[in-house]
Amino acid sequence: MNYSEVIDKTYELIDTIKSSEIYINYLNYEDLVLHDDEVKKLLDTFNEIKTSFNDAYQYKAFYPDFNELKTKYQQAKIALMSNKLFKSFKLYEKQIENYLTEIEFRIKAVVNIKNKHGSINLR
Repeated sequence: MNYSEVIDKTYELIDTIKSSEIYINYLNYEDLVLHDDEVKKLLDTFNEIKTSFNDAYQYKAFYPDFNELKTKYQQAKIALMSNKLFKSFKLYEKQIENYLTEIEFRIKAVVNIKNKHGSINLR
């Protein structure tokens, strides 16, 4: 298999991924999350508190009201993760991540077999 055939097969794989139900669901929910005012507000709140928490974390023993900030961070995270739309988005995000990891694993396995046993036909 020459270089251009590998590139062609790569584009075929990309097209297959992009037309998969998992990927389409992920994109749909990503769009819904990006345009939902409630999720935007929850994300903004969470990210703001997360930044403060991360800044304070390195000085936690000396940071005034660290435990209160930690509680706010946990509450903001729970509020975000409890949102039905965001929760569904995270589920689809995890599914597409697992799908891509499986593809990566299979490609690595094929490459490893080729290295051990010489040329193989990928058809």
